[in-house]
Amino acid sequence: MQVFDSIRKTEYGCCVALGFFDGVHIGHRSVISATKPMSSDICPMAVLTFKDSPANVISNTKKPLLTTNKEKLKLFEKLGVQLVYNIDFNDIKDMSAEQFVKEVLHDKLNAKCVVTGFNYHFGKGGNADADDMIKLCNNYGIKAFKCEPVLYNGTPVSSTRIRNCIANGDVESANAMLGYDFGISSEVVSGNHIGNTIQTPTINQSLDQTVIIPKYGVYASYVLVDDKTYQGATNIGTHPTVGGNDVLCETHLLDFDGGDLYGKNVQTILKKFIREEVKFTDLESLKEQIKRDKEEITDYLNNKAR
Repeated sequence: MQVFDSIRKTEYGCCVALGFFDGVHIGHRSVISATKPMSSDICPMAVLTFKDSPANVISNTKKPLLTTNKEKLKLFEKLGVQLVYNIDFNDIKDMSAEQFVKEVLHDKLNAKCVVTGFNYHFGKGGNADADDMIKLCNNYGIKAFKCEPVLYNGTPVSSTRIRNCIANGDVESANAMLGYDFGISSEVVSGNHIGNTIQTPTINQSLDQTVIIPKYGVYASYVLVDDKTYQGATNIGTHPTVGGNDVLCETHLLDFDGGDLYGKNVQTILKKFIREEVKFTDLESLKEQIKRDKEEITDYLNNKAR
């Protein structure tokens, strides 16, 4: 997969999906995959997307997203995308709708077909929609298509809806709408080592503040280390019982056979919210609750997790 940080001339043309695609969820996948039947070796599958959320650029904020740029590109590649134009939204935000179609899609990308989602907006101020895209593309001999929404529990899947689910601890619904399991990928860092004192050694991961932080509490999880997968009891929060301040992802590996994981990059996949984060009166109370958590999590992962 080739990735460009600016819009470049495409000699033979492409079939391009348009959107920010935060999370590359099942709705996004329907848009991107719709380019595949119309693509070929000389007219590749392409995505035109942005390095940062257009909403963040317009509002000058840094609201957290579902995926980093690096993770998003990996998801594109898994879908078979061959070209990605990962540009700065400022490069096109002041173009009129017709300018964008003519100067970007027609003149530069030489697009043979264009696919958008049902709620796609473009042009200065976002004043044009997916139906306008179809009409304008037709004027320049480009086939354009609008994908209908993908529904979950009767309501369209959206990145905003998924972020809200994660923020509220409903990772099961979030995972269903993503089409994969939401997780935290980062290096194992040193913690306060309290876990060792209560016979519950844990791994600690820092959280990327650009990505949505799940609701504080305990989760049933899987942890991917190298080529192995372990069951985990994950706590996300500040760990108030032991006087923590920083927000961490702390996981006790339930079936780990030992070894030093410091410095390794691991992925912690969240499967189910178990309970809220609680400040216990003492370490013994914490230890007893962890025992109950482990029993519940083991039962869930062994018998109910999909």
